[in-house]
Amino acid sequence: MPADQTPVDGPHRIHVRRTPSGVELDSSHRIGTLLVALARDFEEDPTGVADQLRELAGLDRSARHQGADSHAVHERDALVDELLDSLGGGSQLIYGRQVGALAASLLAAGQVAIVPTQQDRRAS
Repeated sequence: MPADQTPVDGPHRIHVRRTPSGVELDSSHRIGTLLVALARDFEEDPTGVADQLRELAGLDRSARHQGADSHAVHERDALVDELLDSLGGGSQLIYGRQVGALAASLLAAGQVAIVPTQQDRRAS
């Protein structure tokens, strides 16, 4: 397998790369689309968007101090969901043959490669 594959080329690209310990799934294209939507929302309503982001930062700060099951965590997660929904959602649709191509790329990239020193020990 090549070092970098793009099994999903639209509507948002997904790149798959083998790493020494597994697989890197790069969905930067989708995240970029969300950031552009956030920038457009900010342009239309800078005060409202800034207030939401400040609220999110405050909830995250509280969540880190209060623990994993605190009220702040639940409020933060609800606000993240609300913001994501307003930007187009956090899910990425994958269509047709790209589903199989993504699965094949992940499986191929996730194969454990035997390092030459491991092969030599097996031969003994």
